[in-house]
Amino acid sequence: MNKPTVILLTCVVMVGAAIGAAVWLSGQGKEHPEAKDSRSEETESGEMTNEHTTNSIVFFEGEMPPADPLMVGRWANNENQGWHKVYYDDDDGEGHYWGKEWDETDDVQEEDLNYHGNGWFRWRKSNDTLYEYSTMDFRDVPIAHIYLVSAYDSMNIAVRETNGRSQYSFIKE
Repeated sequence: MNKPTVILLTCVVMVGAAIGAAVWLSGQGKEHPEAKDSRSEETESGEMTNEHTTNSIVFFEGEMPPADPLMVGRWANNENQGWHKVYYDDDDGEGHYWGKEWDETDDVQEEDLNYHGNGWFRWRKSNDTLYEYSTMDFRDVPIAHIYLVSAYDSMNIAVRETNGRSQYSFIKE
């Protein structure tokens, strides 16, 4: 095969893989009504007392709980003062709130971020777990980041990834 044919075939395969991944991910989080997480219990009225926990985005039914007021605001990383996160209390309509992050040491400024594109994430906090789903420009492929909260108050938060590899701490600005 000649070089242009190889390049064309490679592009076709990559586009097909991206479409397949987007279709597969779009079905994630929509569980069968009878599916139960092993940690969930059903009440007499048939409601689940604990939400399903997976790496997929969970879609809530009914009224969305308010954002944790201590989380809302602008935070700076303690080890890298150029790394910032902002947690907003505006919801995405699917059980999460919006946030954004950038690292000025990588020459990225807050104004460089495209609205709900790269640098933006969806978040929610449930007890001692913080869920963040990074978004790409097309918003079709969420990347899950699940953190266990080890310290938390109105001015400080410390988290570690559930895989135990990384720990981060932030201070409210």
